[in-house]
Amino acid sequence: MKFNLSDKRLFNKVYIPLLRDKNRYLLLYGSRDSAKSYFAAQKVLIDTMSKPYSRFILLRKIYADIKDSQFQTIKDIINSYGLIDYFTITENPLKITFKPNGNYILARGLDKDYKMKSIKDPTGIWYEEMNEIAFTDFLKSTSSLRGGVIQEIATFNPELEDSWITNYFFPPKESYEREDGNFLKVDSIRKDTTILHTTYKDNQFVTEQSIELLESFKQVDYHYYRIYTLGLWGGALEGLIYDKWDVVDKFPEEEVVYYGLDFGYSNDESGVVKVCFKGDDLFVEEVLYQKGLTNQDLADEFRKLGITNNELIIADSAEPKSIQELYREGFTIRGAIKGTDSIRNGIDILKRYKIHVVRGSNNLIRELKNYRWAMDRDGKSLNVPIDKLNHLLDPLRYVALYKNYVPGKRMLKVGSV
Repeated sequence: MKFNLSDKRLFNKVYIPLLRDKNRYLLLYGSRDSAKSYFAAQKVLIDTMSKPYSRFILLRKIYADIKDSQFQTIKDIINSYGLIDYFTITENPLKITFKPNGNYILARGLDKDYKMKSIKDPTGIWYEEMNEIAFTDFLKSTSSLRGGVIQEIATFNPELEDSWITNYFFPPKESYEREDGNFLKVDSIRKDTTILHTTYKDNQFVTEQSIELLESFKQVDYHYYRIYTLGLWGGALEGLIYDKWDVVDKFPEEEVVYYGLDFGYSNDESGVVKVCFKGDDLFVEEVLYQKGLTNQDLADEFRKLGITNNELIIADSAEPKSIQELYREGFTIRGAIKGTDSIRNGIDILKRYKIHVVRGSNNLIRELKNYRWAMDRDGKSLNVPIDKLNHLLDPLRYVALYKNYVPGKRMLKVGSV
Protein backbone atom coordinates (compact mmCIF):
# COMPACT_ATOMS: atom_id res chain seq x y z
CA MET A 1 0.00 0.00 0.00
CA LYS A 2 1.53 3.30 -1.11
CA PHE A 3 -0.84 5.62 0.75
CA ASN A 4 0.80 7.61 3.55
CA LEU A 5 -1.55 8.02 6.52
CA SER A 6 1.03 10.16 8.32
CA ASP A 7 0.67 12.98 5.77
CA LYS A 8 -0.43 15.90 7.96
CA ARG A 9 -1.96 17.67 4.98
CA LEU A 10 -4.85 15.22 5.19
CA PHE A 11 -5.94 16.61 8.55
CA ASN A 12 -7.02 19.86 10.08
CA LYS A 13 -4.18 20.99 12.32
CA VAL A 14 -6.31 21.30 15.43
CA TYR A 15 -7.17 17.58 15.38
CA ILE A 16 -3.72 16.10 14.70
CA PRO A 17 -2.75 15.68 18.41
CA LEU A 18 -5.89 13.60 18.90
CA LEU A 19 -4.55 10.92 16.58
CA ARG A 20 -2.26 9.92 19.44
CA ASP A 21 -4.72 10.62 22.25
CA LYS A 22 -5.18 7.50 24.43
CA ASN A 23 -7.97 8.73 26.70
CA ARG A 24 -11.07 6.57 26.75
CA TYR A 25 -13.51 9.39 26.04
CA LEU A 26 -12.90 11.85 23.23
CA LEU A 27 -15.61 14.52 22.97
CA LEU A 28 -15.61 16.71 19.85
CA TYR A 29 -18.21 19.45 19.93
CA GLY A 30 -18.77 22.93 18.56
CA SER A 31 -20.15 24.69 15.52
CA ARG A 32 -21.31 23.30 12.24
CA ASP A 33 -18.70 22.74 9.51
CA SER A 34 -15.93 22.37 12.09
CA ALA A 35 -15.05 18.97 10.52
CA LYS A 36 -15.37 17.17 13.86
CA SER A 37 -17.33 14.30 12.33
CA TYR A 38 -14.93 14.10 9.41
CA PHE A 39 -12.00 13.79 11.79
CA ALA A 40 -13.83 11.15 13.83
CA ALA A 41 -14.28 9.17 10.63
CA GLN A 42 -10.58 9.57 9.82
CA LYS A 43 -9.55 8.35 13.26
CA VAL A 44 -11.86 5.34 13.18
CA LEU A 45 -10.57 4.44 9.72
CA ILE A 46 -6.91 4.79 10.73
CA ASP A 47 -7.44 2.61 13.80
CA THR A 48 -9.08 -0.01 11.60
CA MET A 49 -6.17 -0.02 9.16
CA SER A 50 -3.23 0.31 11.53
CA LYS A 51 -4.02 -1.62 14.69
CA PRO A 52 -3.53 -5.37 14.99
CA TYR A 53 -7.07 -5.66 16.35
CA SER A 54 -9.88 -3.12 15.99
CA ARG A 55 -13.67 -3.43 15.98
CA PHE A 56 -15.37 -0.06 15.99
CA ILE A 57 -19.11 0.54 16.38
CA LEU A 58 -20.90 3.43 14.68
CA LEU A 59 -23.76 4.34 17.02
CA ARG A 60 -26.73 6.68 16.61
CA LYS A 61 -30.19 6.85 18.07
CA ILE A 62 -31.74 5.90 14.71
CA TYR A 63 -30.05 3.10 12.75
CA ALA A 64 -31.20 4.40 9.34
CA ASP A 65 -29.43 7.74 9.97
CA ILE A 66 -26.02 6.03 10.16
CA LYS A 67 -26.02 5.11 6.48
CA ASP A 68 -26.15 8.74 5.33
CA SER A 69 -23.87 10.13 8.03
CA GLN A 70 -21.03 8.17 9.68
CA PHE A 71 -21.07 5.27 7.23
CA GLN A 72 -21.15 7.52 4.16
CA THR A 73 -18.39 9.77 5.51
CA ILE A 74 -16.06 6.81 6.02
CA LYS A 75 -16.89 5.51 2.54
CA ASP A 76 -16.14 8.93 1.06
CA ILE A 77 -12.75 9.03 2.78
CA ILE A 78 -11.88 5.54 1.55
CA ASN A 79 -12.73 6.56 -2.00
CA SER A 80 -10.91 9.90 -1.81
CA TYR A 81 -7.80 8.15 -0.50
CA GLY A 82 -7.94 5.62 -3.32
CA LEU A 83 -8.22 2.67 -0.91
CA ILE A 84 -11.44 1.04 -2.09
CA ASP A 85 -9.66 -2.16 -3.23
CA TYR A 86 -8.52 -2.82 0.35
CA PHE A 87 -12.02 -2.84 1.79
CA THR A 88 -15.19 -4.90 1.67
CA ILE A 89 -18.24 -2.69 2.18
CA THR A 90 -21.77 -3.99 2.69
CA GLU A 91 -25.01 -2.12 3.32
CA ASN A 92 -27.03 -4.98 4.81
CA PRO A 93 -25.71 -4.97 7.43
CA LEU A 94 -23.78 -1.67 7.41
CA LYS A 95 -20.24 -2.99 7.68
CA ILE A 96 -16.77 -1.96 6.48
CA THR A 97 -14.00 -4.57 6.63
CA PHE A 98 -10.29 -3.93 6.04
CA LYS A 99 -9.14 -6.97 4.07
CA PRO A 100 -5.43 -7.10 5.07
CA ASN A 101 -6.10 -7.62 8.81
CA GLY A 102 -9.82 -8.43 9.07
CA ASN A 103 -10.60 -5.44 11.30
CA TYR A 104 -14.05 -4.02 10.78
CA ILE A 105 -16.48 -1.16 11.47
CA LEU A 106 -20.08 -2.05 12.23
CA ALA A 107 -23.25 0.05 12.72
CA ARG A 108 -25.71 -0.12 15.59
CA GLY A 109 -28.87 1.94 16.13
CA LEU A 110 -30.65 2.33 19.44
CA ASP A 111 -34.02 1.95 17.68
CA LYS A 112 -33.15 -1.58 16.57
CA ASP A 113 -33.13 -4.69 18.69
CA TYR A 114 -29.37 -5.04 18.28
CA LYS A 115 -27.29 -6.05 21.24
CA MET A 116 -23.79 -4.69 21.70
CA LYS A 117 -22.80 -8.02 23.20
CA SER A 118 -23.46 -9.63 19.81
CA ILE A 119 -20.19 -8.00 18.66
CA LYS A 120 -17.29 -9.98 20.01
CA ASP A 121 -14.84 -7.80 21.93
CA PRO A 122 -15.55 -4.35 20.42
CA THR A 123 -12.75 -1.83 20.94
CA GLY A 124 -14.50 1.48 20.38
CA ILE A 125 -17.68 3.43 19.71
CA TRP A 126 -18.32 6.57 17.70
CA TYR A 127 -21.46 8.32 18.98
CA GLU A 128 -22.71 10.70 16.31
CA GLU A 129 -25.17 13.37 17.54
CA MET A 130 -24.48 12.23 21.09
CA ASN A 131 -26.89 14.86 22.40
CA GLU A 132 -29.75 12.77 20.95
CA ILE A 133 -28.75 9.70 22.98
CA ALA A 134 -30.28 9.11 26.42
CA PHE A 135 -27.98 8.72 29.43
CA THR A 136 -29.25 5.19 30.11
CA ASP A 137 -28.38 4.15 26.54
CA PHE A 138 -24.92 5.67 26.91
CA LEU A 139 -24.33 3.73 30.13
CA LYS A 140 -25.38 0.46 28.49
CA SER A 141 -23.12 1.11 25.51
CA THR A 142 -20.01 2.22 27.38
CA SER A 143 -20.28 -0.64 29.86
CA SER A 144 -20.36 -3.14 26.99
CA LEU A 145 -16.70 -2.37 26.16
CA ARG A 146 -14.25 -4.28 28.30
CA GLY A 147 -10.52 -4.95 28.27
CA GLY A 148 -7.72 -3.74 26.05
CA VAL A 149 -7.28 -0.21 24.75
CA ILE A 150 -10.76 1.24 24.36
CA GLN A 151 -11.76 4.60 22.94
CA GLU A 152 -15.18 6.20 22.63
CA ILE A 153 -15.59 9.22 20.35
CA ALA A 154 -18.56 11.57 20.63
CA THR A 155 -19.48 14.28 18.11
CA PHE A 156 -22.31 16.79 18.61
CA ASN A 157 -23.48 20.39 18.47
CA PRO A 158 -24.07 22.07 21.87
CA GLU A 159 -27.80 22.55 21.41
CA LEU A 160 -29.02 22.13 24.96
CA GLU A 161 -26.91 23.09 27.95
CA ASP A 162 -29.21 21.35 30.42
CA SER A 163 -28.27 17.81 29.38
CA TRP A 164 -26.65 14.73 30.88
CA ILE A 165 -23.54 15.36 28.74
CA THR A 166 -22.73 18.62 30.53
CA ASN A 167 -23.46 17.12 33.93
CA TYR A 168 -21.38 14.00 33.30
CA PHE A 169 -18.34 15.43 31.48
CA PHE A 170 -18.16 19.23 31.68
CA PRO A 171 -17.07 21.70 34.38
CA PRO A 172 -19.14 24.86 34.97
CA LYS A 173 -19.53 26.72 31.69
CA GLU A 174 -18.06 29.91 33.14
CA SER A 175 -14.69 28.18 33.59
CA TYR A 176 -14.03 27.61 29.89
CA GLU A 177 -16.57 29.16 27.51
CA ARG A 178 -15.76 32.43 25.72
CA GLU A 179 -18.48 34.51 24.09
CA ASP A 180 -16.50 34.84 20.85
CA GLY A 181 -16.22 31.05 20.53
CA ASN A 182 -12.41 31.20 20.44
CA PHE A 183 -11.36 28.41 22.77
CA LEU A 184 -10.26 24.82 22.22
CA LYS A 185 -9.55 22.50 25.13
CA VAL A 186 -12.00 22.01 27.98
CA ASP A 187 -10.75 20.30 31.15
CA SER A 188 -13.25 17.56 31.90
CA ILE A 189 -14.46 16.75 35.41
CA ARG A 190 -13.88 13.09 34.56
CA LYS A 191 -10.58 11.28 34.29
CA ASP A 192 -9.54 9.63 31.04
CA THR A 193 -11.45 12.26 29.02
CA THR A 194 -10.44 14.76 26.33
CA ILE A 195 -12.86 17.51 25.29
CA LEU A 196 -12.15 19.66 22.22
CA HIS A 197 -14.26 22.63 21.13
CA THR A 198 -13.96 23.72 17.49
CA THR A 199 -15.68 26.03 15.02
CA TYR A 200 -15.67 26.36 11.25
CA LYS A 201 -12.58 28.57 11.65
CA ASP A 202 -10.63 25.44 12.63
CA ASN A 203 -11.56 23.75 9.34
CA GLN A 204 -9.13 24.62 6.55
CA PHE A 205 -11.38 22.85 4.04
CA VAL A 206 -14.55 24.83 4.77
CA THR A 207 -16.08 26.53 1.72
CA GLU A 208 -16.78 30.24 1.39
CA GLN A 209 -20.42 29.41 0.79
CA SER A 210 -20.61 27.61 4.15
CA ILE A 211 -18.89 30.48 5.93
CA GLU A 212 -21.33 32.97 4.42
CA LEU A 213 -24.29 30.87 5.55
CA LEU A 214 -22.99 30.39 9.09
CA GLU A 215 -22.24 34.08 9.53
CA SER A 216 -25.68 35.01 8.17
CA PHE A 217 -27.25 33.35 11.22
CA LYS A 218 -26.10 36.38 13.20
CA GLN A 219 -28.64 38.54 11.43
CA VAL A 220 -31.44 35.95 11.44
CA ASP A 221 -31.30 34.73 15.06
CA TYR A 222 -28.49 35.44 17.49
CA HIS A 223 -29.27 32.46 19.71
CA TYR A 224 -28.96 30.17 16.68
CA TYR A 225 -25.74 31.94 15.71
CA ARG A 226 -24.23 31.26 19.14
CA ILE A 227 -24.92 27.53 18.90
CA TYR A 228 -24.23 26.70 15.25
CA THR A 229 -21.65 29.33 14.30
CA LEU A 230 -19.75 29.94 17.56
CA GLY A 231 -20.35 26.48 19.01
CA LEU A 232 -21.59 27.78 22.38
CA TRP A 233 -24.07 26.01 24.60
CA GLY A 234 -27.68 26.88 23.91
CA GLY A 235 -30.44 27.44 26.42
CA ALA A 236 -33.39 26.16 24.43
CA LEU A 237 -35.96 27.39 26.96
CA GLU A 238 -35.42 30.98 25.83
CA GLY A 239 -38.07 31.76 23.22
CA LEU A 240 -39.48 28.23 23.32
CA ILE A 241 -42.73 27.97 21.33
CA TYR A 242 -44.34 24.88 22.88
CA ASP A 243 -43.75 24.89 26.62
CA LYS A 244 -46.80 22.96 27.80
CA TRP A 245 -46.97 19.28 26.87
CA ASP A 246 -46.51 15.92 28.53
CA VAL A 247 -45.64 12.31 27.72
CA VAL A 248 -48.21 9.50 27.86
CA ASP A 249 -47.77 5.76 27.58
CA LYS A 250 -50.07 4.99 24.66
CA PHE A 251 -52.19 6.38 21.86
CA PRO A 252 -55.98 6.42 22.50
CA GLU A 253 -57.98 3.60 20.93
CA GLU A 254 -61.10 3.88 18.79
CA GLU A 255 -60.58 7.52 17.89
CA VAL A 256 -60.59 9.30 14.53
CA VAL A 257 -56.98 9.36 13.41
CA TYR A 258 -55.20 11.81 11.13
CA TYR A 259 -51.67 11.63 9.78
CA GLY A 260 -49.43 14.62 9.09
CA LEU A 261 -46.64 14.37 6.50
CA ASP A 262 -43.61 16.57 5.89
CA PHE A 263 -41.63 15.63 2.79
CA GLY A 264 -37.85 15.30 2.91
CA TYR A 265 -35.12 13.50 1.06
CA SER A 266 -31.32 13.82 1.16
CA ASN A 267 -30.84 16.82 3.46
CA ASP A 268 -34.00 16.65 5.57
CA GLU A 269 -36.00 13.85 7.12
CA SER A 270 -39.45 12.86 5.97
CA GLY A 271 -41.58 13.16 9.08
CA VAL A 272 -44.95 11.54 9.80
CA VAL A 273 -47.08 11.98 12.93
CA LYS A 274 -50.24 10.17 13.99
CA VAL A 275 -52.77 12.53 15.59
CA CYS A 276 -56.15 12.39 17.27
CA PHE A 277 -58.30 14.94 19.11
CA LYS A 278 -60.40 14.36 22.22
CA GLY A 279 -62.04 17.61 23.21
CA ASP A 280 -59.29 19.96 24.37
CA ASP A 281 -56.71 17.16 24.29
CA LEU A 282 -54.46 16.40 21.35
CA PHE A 283 -52.58 13.10 21.19
CA VAL A 284 -49.61 12.77 18.85
CA GLU A 285 -47.19 9.97 18.07
CA GLU A 286 -44.07 10.01 15.88
CA VAL A 287 -44.37 7.15 13.39
CA LEU A 288 -41.71 7.98 10.78
CA TYR A 289 -38.58 10.13 10.74
CA GLN A 290 -36.09 9.18 8.04
CA LYS A 291 -33.96 10.65 5.26
CA GLY A 292 -33.63 9.37 1.72
CA LEU A 293 -37.23 8.21 1.19
CA THR A 294 -38.72 8.45 -2.30
CA ASN A 295 -42.48 8.74 -2.74
CA GLN A 296 -42.60 5.00 -3.45
CA ASP A 297 -40.65 4.39 -0.24
CA LEU A 298 -43.16 6.54 1.63
CA ALA A 299 -46.05 4.53 0.19
CA ASP A 300 -44.36 1.31 1.31
CA GLU A 301 -43.78 2.73 4.79
CA PHE A 302 -47.42 3.84 5.01
CA ARG A 303 -48.55 0.29 4.26
CA LYS A 304 -46.20 -1.09 6.91
CA LEU A 305 -47.74 1.37 9.38
CA GLY A 306 -51.19 0.11 8.50
CA ILE A 307 -52.38 3.40 7.01
CA THR A 308 -55.39 2.78 4.76
CA ASN A 309 -57.47 4.92 2.43
CA ASN A 310 -59.97 5.35 5.28
CA GLU A 311 -57.49 7.58 7.10
CA LEU A 312 -56.65 11.09 5.99
CA ILE A 313 -53.08 12.27 5.43
CA ILE A 314 -52.42 16.02 5.48
CA ALA A 315 -49.17 16.77 3.64
CA ASP A 316 -47.04 19.78 2.80
CA SER A 317 -48.84 21.42 -0.14
CA ALA A 318 -45.52 22.73 -1.47
CA GLU A 319 -45.11 19.20 -2.94
CA PRO A 320 -48.20 18.78 -5.20
CA LYS A 321 -46.45 16.21 -7.42
CA SER A 322 -45.62 14.04 -4.43
CA ILE A 323 -49.19 14.36 -3.14
CA GLN A 324 -50.51 13.22 -6.52
CA GLU A 325 -48.16 10.21 -6.59
CA LEU A 326 -49.22 9.08 -3.12
CA TYR A 327 -52.88 9.55 -4.08
CA ARG A 328 -52.32 7.24 -7.04
CA GLU A 329 -50.85 4.73 -4.62
CA GLY A 330 -54.29 4.53 -3.01
CA PHE A 331 -53.97 6.92 -0.06
CA THR A 332 -56.40 9.63 0.93
CA ILE A 333 -54.16 12.68 1.02
CA ARG A 334 -54.62 16.43 0.97
CA GLY A 335 -52.29 19.39 0.85
CA ALA A 336 -52.04 21.53 3.95
CA ILE A 337 -53.48 25.02 4.29
CA LYS A 338 -51.03 27.61 3.07
CA GLY A 339 -51.33 31.36 3.03
CA THR A 340 -50.67 34.52 4.98
CA ASP A 341 -49.91 33.77 8.63
CA SER A 342 -50.70 30.05 8.23
CA ILE A 343 -47.62 29.13 10.29
CA ARG A 344 -48.49 31.49 13.10
CA ASN A 345 -52.16 30.50 12.97
CA GLY A 346 -51.25 26.83 13.13
CA ILE A 347 -49.02 27.43 16.16
CA ASP A 348 -51.78 29.40 17.88
CA ILE A 349 -54.24 26.55 17.27
CA LEU A 350 -51.85 23.94 18.67
CA LYS A 351 -51.26 26.01 21.78
CA ARG A 352 -55.00 25.86 22.55
CA TYR A 353 -54.77 22.10 23.09
CA LYS A 354 -53.28 20.02 25.86
CA ILE A 355 -50.63 18.18 23.85
CA HIS A 356 -49.91 14.59 24.90
CA VAL A 357 -46.90 12.95 23.23
CA VAL A 358 -46.79 9.16 23.09
CA ARG A 359 -43.71 7.74 24.79
CA GLY A 360 -40.96 6.73 22.35
CA SER A 361 -41.53 9.74 20.05
CA ASN A 362 -37.93 10.81 20.64
CA ASN A 363 -37.43 13.05 17.61
CA LEU A 364 -40.74 14.79 18.24
CA ILE A 365 -39.81 15.38 21.87
CA ARG A 366 -36.46 16.79 20.77
CA GLU A 367 -38.24 19.21 18.42
CA LEU A 368 -40.65 20.30 21.14
CA LYS A 369 -37.72 21.01 23.45
CA ASN A 370 -35.90 23.11 20.85
CA TYR A 371 -38.45 24.76 18.52
CA ARG A 372 -38.06 28.47 19.19
CA TRP A 373 -39.01 31.95 18.07
CA ALA A 374 -36.24 33.73 16.20
CA MET A 375 -34.66 36.58 18.17
CA ASP A 376 -32.55 39.55 17.27
CA ARG A 377 -29.23 40.30 18.93
CA ASP A 378 -30.95 42.18 21.73
CA GLY A 379 -33.01 39.13 22.63
CA LYS A 380 -36.22 40.56 21.17
CA SER A 381 -38.56 38.04 19.55
CA LEU A 382 -39.01 38.46 15.79
CA ASN A 383 -42.38 36.67 15.98
CA VAL A 384 -41.19 34.13 13.42
CA PRO A 385 -40.19 30.55 14.30
CA ILE A 386 -36.73 29.33 13.33
CA ASP A 387 -37.13 27.02 10.35
CA LYS A 388 -35.23 24.15 11.97
CA LEU A 389 -36.14 21.12 14.06
CA ASN A 390 -39.67 21.06 12.68
CA HIS A 391 -39.98 17.97 10.46
CA LEU A 392 -42.55 16.53 12.87
CA LEU A 393 -43.97 19.74 14.30
CA ASP A 394 -44.82 21.07 10.83
CA PRO A 395 -47.00 18.06 9.92
CA LEU A 396 -48.62 18.29 13.36
CA ARG A 397 -49.46 21.91 12.53
CA TYR A 398 -50.88 20.84 9.13
CA VAL A 399 -53.30 18.49 10.90
CA ALA A 400 -54.31 21.11 13.46
CA LEU A 401 -55.05 23.63 10.70
CA TYR A 402 -57.12 21.07 8.83
CA LYS A 403 -59.08 20.11 11.94
CA ASN A 404 -59.84 23.79 12.54
CA TYR A 405 -60.28 24.62 8.85
CA VAL A 406 -61.92 27.95 8.06
CA PRO A 407 -63.53 28.29 4.58
CA GLY A 408 -61.61 30.63 2.33
CA LYS A 409 -58.20 29.24 3.23
CA ARG A 410 -56.37 27.39 0.46
CA MET A 411 -56.26 23.60 0.76
CA LEU A 412 -55.50 21.19 -2.05
CA LYS A 413 -58.20 18.63 -2.74
CA VAL A 414 -57.44 14.93 -2.51
CA GLY A 415 -54.93 14.07 -5.19
CA SER A 416 -55.12 17.52 -6.77
CA VAL A 417 -52.13 19.35 -8.19
